[in-house]
Amino acid sequence: MKPGKFPLILILTVFLVSCASSQARIEKKRAKDLQDQYELALVAMKYSMPDEAIRYLNNALSLNPNHQPSYFLLGLAHSQKKNYKEAAAAFEKSLELKPDDVEARIRLGDVYRQMGLSERAGEEYKKAYALDESSVAGFNLALLSYEQDKLDQALEYVRKSIQKGNHSVDIYNLQGVILNKLCRYPEAIESFQSALKIDPNHAVASINLAVAHINNNELNKAREVLSRILPFVQDQQLKDKITEYLKKIKELSRKD
Repeated sequence: MKPGKFPLILILTVFLVSCASSQARIEKKRAKDLQDQYELALVAMKYSMPDEAIRYLNNALSLNPNHQPSYFLLGLAHSQKKNYKEAAAAFEKSLELKPDDVEARIRLGDVYRQMGLSERAGEEYKKAYALDESSVAGFNLALLSYEQDKLDQALEYVRKSIQKGNHSVDIYNLQGVILNKLCRYPEAIESFQSALKIDPNHAVASINLAVAHINNNELNKAREVLSRILPFVQDQQLKDKITEYLKKIKELSRKD
């Protein structure tokens, strides 16, 4: 073997190791930069700054185009800005990368619903519901069914959502609205009362309870409910609605 060969191989080996080490440092820095941008986006969303969040998330995705959490957060940011087309695209990409993400399915369904794509919204809610029978997905399916005037189906989804542990004001209020439309007024009253046990000053549930009492020919009870809630209502449209119903009750009472 000729002199000088070993030093050349040794130098080459050291050079290759150095390159590999340098590449590892680059990848490590890239990963840190990605996490930094994502965490900055989280902070921006926490403080209701979606434009800033979108900027940080675009930076994150330029570092890793397959970072699923960034796509999900990007969907939330665009939803907050009511950029529904962009939000849908972000949630769709998030679901390509993580198809079993129940929350992303529900959020995509919400966006489709805002876009007037009720069938596609329903498909996403059903997929979410099939994954774990989510009470949130059940509520959204109930709401969508109600909007499509499929009242029995809506009521079934409401009851399944309650069985899964959803004991919110919204679910009991929705159940009451469905029962009221089915002319099952005593049951509707009971459901609105369940909502008000959770939040006694919930204006919408209170107004709905009064309406159910009116439909059930219980004018005095309706007046009591509306008179009690009126001082707590801040929204002018709701105040006007309460005043309108109180006037209506007065007119009906005179007829009696």
